[in-house]
Amino acid sequence: MAKSSDADLLSIFWTEAGDYLQRLNHGLLQLETGQVEAPQEALREMNRLAHSLKGAARAVGINVIETIAHYMEEILHAALHAQLKLSPEVCDLLYDGLDLIQNVISGEENPYEILADVLARLEQLVGTTTGETATPIPPDQNSMEIPSVSTSTLEVGISSTLQMRPAEDNIRVSIPKLDQLMGEVSELLTYRLHGEERLQDLRQLQRFHSQWQREWRGSRTAYIRLARWAQHQPEQVTAEITALLRFLETNQRHLTAVNRQMAQLVQALTQQQLQLSAITEQLQSDVSRMRLIPFDSVLSGFQRMIRDLARDTGKRIQMDVHGANVELDKAVLDGLKEPIMHLLRNAVDHGIEQVEERESQGKPPVGRIMLSVEQHGSEIIITIQDDGRGIDLPGIREAAVQSGLLTIQDAASISDEDVYSFVFYPGLTTSNDVTPLSGRGLGMDIVRTRVESLRGRVSLNSVPGKGTTIRLHVPVSLTRMNCILLRVGGQDFAVPVAVVRRMLTLPPDEIFRVEGRETIMLDEQAVPLVDLGAVLGFPVPGHPDQPTDRKVILLHASDRTIAFQVENLFREQELVLKPMGAEIEAAQYVSGAALLGSGEVIIVLDANDLIRSAALVKNPLSRAAPNPAAIQAEQTRHKVLVVDDSITTRTLEKNILETAGFDVRTAIDGVEAWALLQEWSCEVVIADVEMPAMNGLELTRLIKADPYTRDIPVIILTSLAKPEQRQAGLDAGADAYLVKSQFNQEELLRMIQAVL
Repeated sequence: MAKSSDADLLSIFWTEAGDYLQRLNHGLLQLETGQVEAPQEALREMNRLAHSLKGAARAVGINVIETIAHYMEEILHAALHAQLKLSPEVCDLLYDGLDLIQNVISGEENPYEILADVLARLEQLVGTTTGETATPIPPDQNSMEIPSVSTSTLEVGISSTLQMRPAEDNIRVSIPKLDQLMGEVSELLTYRLHGEERLQDLRQLQRFHSQWQREWRGSRTAYIRLARWAQHQPEQVTAEITALLRFLETNQRHLTAVNRQMAQLVQALTQQQLQLSAITEQLQSDVSRMRLIPFDSVLSGFQRMIRDLARDTGKRIQMDVHGANVELDKAVLDGLKEPIMHLLRNAVDHGIEQVEERESQGKPPVGRIMLSVEQHGSEIIITIQDDGRGIDLPGIREAAVQSGLLTIQDAASISDEDVYSFVFYPGLTTSNDVTPLSGRGLGMDIVRTRVESLRGRVSLNSVPGKGTTIRLHVPVSLTRMNCILLRVGGQDFAVPVAVVRRMLTLPPDEIFRVEGRETIMLDEQAVPLVDLGAVLGFPVPGHPDQPTDRKVILLHASDRTIAFQVENLFREQELVLKPMGAEIEAAQYVSGAALLGSGEVIIVLDANDLIRSAALVKNPLSRAAPNPAAIQAEQTRHKVLVVDDSITTRTLEKNILETAGFDVRTAIDGVEAWALLQEWSCEVVIADVEMPAMNGLELTRLIKADPYTRDIPVIILTSLAKPEQRQAGLDAGADAYLVKSQFNQEELLRMIQAVL
């Protein structure tokens, strides 16, 4: 296909061609809709881009791109000199040409008939304007079929008029390299947190030393009297007393010197820590900015899609864009493309009405879709709003009943807010027909799943006959997050600050019951109060004899606010989130994991999961206190050994099991586990397979071959899911085999009970 065999040159071309294509699509949309301040300058820039694309394609021998770019250059040249008008039909043809180029760049094949037809029409258009004729080349790349279009109109409005960004001097750096650099900077931030912890330790030591000095000063009077007595009665002073007095004198000098040196050390370390923090923050900020790209880099794709859908459906649509220059992390923006596509399709298909329907309702004939991007602190909020028919609440209620999700009585009694939550249920749809755009009930589930995978959340609001507003809340960074530390079930956890609405200490008289559930008032609204430990599956203690104040944190997600009772609330702290395996990422309630400055692992909780599950916890705070027999049974703790080389996995499993009442010890591989079994008698071993030094299968064989340990049940908990891998575990002597991708705490606890 290419004359050049230089793979690096081709790689550079594909990147460069993608950039040209994006700018050509964006410029054509702006010209077609008249949203540019200087049309002649925009045409001249697009003509230059087409010329550059043609030259680059010629250099690497991509003939089909060279030919299409040549035709586009001639057409844009004619438009620039008023020899041709960029009518909707001409723009359609140019878009078709851009689509063909996109498919070549993407490595897709174009059907011969479509490629030949587009080339022929481009040649004909060029010939009518310039008198030039050319022979289309045989197609060697392919594309997906381009659907036929109608003659309807699309109006696209840009509220902060977008200008085509001037070319900048730059070098291209691959995303994996930036990810590696970001990881290294994150490690530096972790060590900065370690330094802060050590500085706190030193300050604590300084306080202890100061207390020592105060106690010494309180004894100095006795020392002085003793020293004077020794001076006046030397004949009665023994050698031991003389040695003790000399030590006390030296001790006083050392205390003063050490105190001075310690104060200087604390001051120097404090200054160095401040400098390290500033440098680390600046470095992380600089690396983060390297990953940021403006939202308008993907905007033309959304505008183009709306344009094509409007023509396909025969609707008239105006698209307004706000905040297109807001910059996002590339990983976040890539993850948002598909959810935004789904929401825009829904707005066109389900939201915006046909012209006749809108006019009959007294609406303007042109429907409006607004796409806005805003940054609020550490959050990016993307809003998709339309002025269409709104969400069909009765239809959703009926669909939920037909799907068995609600009874008829519940469907009639639940609030509109609760009904909206069913919009995101997979497979639920109010559409009777399946169209190429929608109708299968999967789109909104995909939206929620993708957004929550970015540690974000989705909120929805709709007014029948007026329109629908959907907001996507995502973090600016996927690696750094400000969190509130809290304690529940004897364990420390973290929740993102972005979802925390308020933290309170409530007296008993501010808690009341509504329909059997504990409730509090917040801003004149009733908010359910749920024990966080009950949601997480921890044992819930009974109420003490005397009512006490309760620590409460209010979380807001999915358009709901729930108050969660916790054991304690701590400080706000910035955490560096660590990557986790897919099996742990899928665990319920877990949003991520981070290292504290002390080196301990802390789990970051997922507010979306917590709030969805809170509705299922019935009266968790009204349970009676356990009877003495239950307390005695609780004290008889089974011993479990967890063996896994991943600190995150070990910590998660240990937290789950300790919360359930087990006595847990951990080992990083089979060698450490076997050594521990020689001195500690456990009742269950839970082991990973792939570990250094000695893997899980080797450990299992060793346990089952030894007469002293062969009766200990072994549960293999691993990511290896193939049937032959499962069989290998059982052949090694394992009593059970669990796959981490299907892991949940209830199944693990059931399995342990089964083998005990």
